[in-house]
Amino acid sequence: HVQGICDVLAATMKRDHGLDVDPLTDFAICCGQSEAFAAAIFAVIDPGDEVLLFDPAYETYQTCIELARGVPVYVPLDPPSWTLHADKFLKSFTRRTKAVILNSPHNPTGKVFSRAELLIISQACQQMDCFAITDEECKRGQS
Repeated sequence: HVQGICDVLAATMKRDHGLDVDPLTDFAICCGQSEAFAAAIFAVIDPGDEVLLFDPAYETYQTCIELARGVPVYVPLDPPSWTLHADKFLKSFTRRTKAVILNSPHNPTGKVFSRAELLIISQACQQMDCFAITDEECKRGQS
């Protein structure tokens, strides 16, 4: 049951971040990861836009990107710890890069990105003016 959740989210955004958001138009409540991910991709990806994915990647990401006529671009994580190699990541950006997909814990490896890796990703997204689409597991009672 999701009635009222958007109002709570809007109040939280105001209280915690000073942001004025409209609970009727600025949130989408989905019943699962696949639906939420598809909604985010279809909202921001235009035909030919490139989307960076950390490889190995969760299986539905590529399909959703291709359904939106985007281009998945794989950025390999270095095994065995699945470390983000900053140079490989930064060299993956082009003028057509529209988004970076980030999930932590990473599926399928279970890797949790370090604070330093998250900083590299966030700074690159800001510099390249692209979206970071996140897919994060949040356990009940945590945010």
